[in-house]
Amino acid sequence: MEAYQYECANAEIEELARVISDLFPEQTQFFERPDENGVPRIIVHWVAMRFGSTARRMELTIAIAPAALARYRAMPPRARGRSFAVLRAYVEAMLGSLEEEHAAGKTVPREVSVELGDEFA
Repeated sequence: MEAYQYECANAEIEELARVISDLFPEQTQFFERPDENGVPRIIVHWVAMRFGSTARRMELTIAIAPAALARYRAMPPRARGRSFAVLRAYVEAMLGSLEEEHAAGKTVPREVSVELGDEFA
């Protein structure tokens, strides 16, 4: 059994989910879900153990601007490394900010999002 679960209809979206999967604990689920305009988003469901005394179910929505996603899809696979690095950096920064909020005694939200634009592709 795989440590992570992927439910992505589109291979490119699953590829992006796999790029960030190791940032999350095992048993994390990655879904592809379109927004109201039909643009695919990555939804990440995981159980966070480090934001309190009990486990918390968390949800991260990763939204990529349609123009940036189109540019990414037009790239040959060997040229996608920069987009992978940007995605990882943004998700790592978001997770880091959640850890900082928790360390400062603030309530960590259960639902968070990361929006990527031109910096992605």
